Amino acid sequence: MMNGQWVLPRIVKRVAVMLTAVLLLTLTNGFNWNAPTAEAAGTTPVERYGQLSVKNGKLVDKNGQPIQLKGISSHGVQWFGDLVNQDTMKWLRDDWGISVFRVALYTEENGYIANPSLKNKVKEAIEAAQKLGLYVIIDWHILSDGDPNTHKNEAKAFFNEFSTKYGHLPNVIYELANEPNGNVNWNNQIRPYASEVSQVIRAKDPDNIIIVGTGTWSQDVHDAADHPLPDKNTMYTVHFYAGTHGQSLRDRIDYALNKGVGIFATEWGTSDASGNGGPFLNESKVWTDFMASRKISWANWSLADKNETSAALLPGADRKGGWPDSQLTASGKFVKQAILEGSSNHGGGSNGGNSGGDGNNGSNNNGGNNGGDHSGSTPGGNNEGIVLQYRTDDTNAKDNAIRPQFNIKNTGKTAVKLSDLKIRYYYTDESKQAQQFFVDWSRIGNEKVKATFVTLPNPKSKADKYVEISFTDGAGTIQPGGETGEIQSRIHAANWSNFDETNDYSYGATQTAFADWDHGTVYQQGKLVWGIEP
Repeated sequence: MMNGQWVLPRIVKRVAVMLTAVLLLTLTNGFNWNAPTAEAAGTTPVERYGQLSVKNGKLVDKNGQPIQLKGISSHGVQWFGDLVNQDTMKWLRDDWGISVFRVALYTEENGYIANPSLKNKVKEAIEAAQKLGLYVIIDWHILSDGDPNTHKNEAKAFFNEFSTKYGHLPNVIYELANEPNGNVNWNNQIRPYASEVSQVIRAKDPDNIIIVGTGTWSQDVHDAADHPLPDKNTMYTVHFYAGTHGQSLRDRIDYALNKGVGIFATEWGTSDASGNGGPFLNESKVWTDFMASRKISWANWSLADKNETSAALLPGADRKGGWPDSQLTASGKFVKQAILEGSSNHGGGSNGGNSGGDGNNGSNNNGGNNGGDHSGSTPGGNNEGIVLQYRTDDTNAKDNAIRPQFNIKNTGKTAVKLSDLKIRYYYTDESKQAQQFFVDWSRIGNEKVKATFVTLPNPKSKADKYVEISFTDGAGTIQPGGETGEIQSRIHAANWSNFDETNDYSYGATQTAFADWDHGTVYQQGKLVWGIEP
């Protein structure tokens, strides 16, 4: 890193810092000097912090002092690119107090691979951030592609171009893989990919921050901590959604920090992992307090006026910024206030209104109960000491996801192999499409939970389908008196159309805390041991 080949880029970068400061001072000519804008005060984030680096697992400024960047991520620029411009970024800097902006370049989903011209929007964001004195994250947003190696060659060409063009600037941050997922892990797929792409960047940019995604939609930071990359200015991505992820993921983050690696939350939401549900503002506050106490930098998802909980703006919000709080969702109000807390970058304007209430344009229509609360009922079948507990992670019965969460308890006297057990959750499928199953989090390990969908040959009034959840041999056993812990699952139709859970056999609209649940069934080696079939 300190070889002579890096001397010239370092000199160029120092010159760029000075030129940026001169440019910003020049831009203030003609401004109202009584207005406390960030420019007039000479206190943009890049002016304050300068060249960033990583020291002892902390993001530090030019003086080696730990800092916390806070900001927001765009949604996919192929859909909401009109919100990514200098006007909105200036408003976010001056009114919200952001210090970092993340620009999300999807690879798939009609993104960069299909339309390479989308990179021009990324360039626009970088150049706006340079003028405004903001840090900018270039997000190579893999999602449905899962394995970052799918488009590795395109990634290397892209980052070569961008590090060549912008690597001399002190405010550029590279994010190499948004959310690796599926049948990939840190050691076998993600780390080798990141090593190759990082070398491409380091050939042109010796010291700007690189952020690398981790397994299971960027939740497996503990794996990266056990085998980090050798580059000293590399950090590792954690993503979370307050309605889905909790203490267990915070424990993973603390584990990684204690191992001395840097963590950056490049995406998080006040919703659940689908982008809907909630907003879970109390849980979000736990998370923002946690990150503040550890100086973990973050970017919230997302700067969009999409009709979903995690969007910051209500539909129809102005494309150039200037949003009153009446154009912000409940999530947007909360995030604005969270950024302003402790921020020295606020340049006047509103401090944000009450962050409570539902500001997601009324998308949460509470569904009715499916026939009453059946918690505590005596199970059917031959109970072998197995008890199924259930709660719903979403009281909106008419959105595009079913979000049951389970816990299996062993009240018997002998250990039970999880691979011998199967859970069935019964529902009606309005979509008549193929179904998709996701595990958002499981204490026993996401990869150890599997599922199949079965259409009932004789449909019932409250069920024409069930998802059967099973466990791999590696899932282990439940000891007497033990339990699996939370299994957070999620079901979507292939076309992401809405369900109507109000008439679903296994759904409990008001069951938001774990309790024994007999409208889900458990089978042990094919024998019903808990619950009542519809």
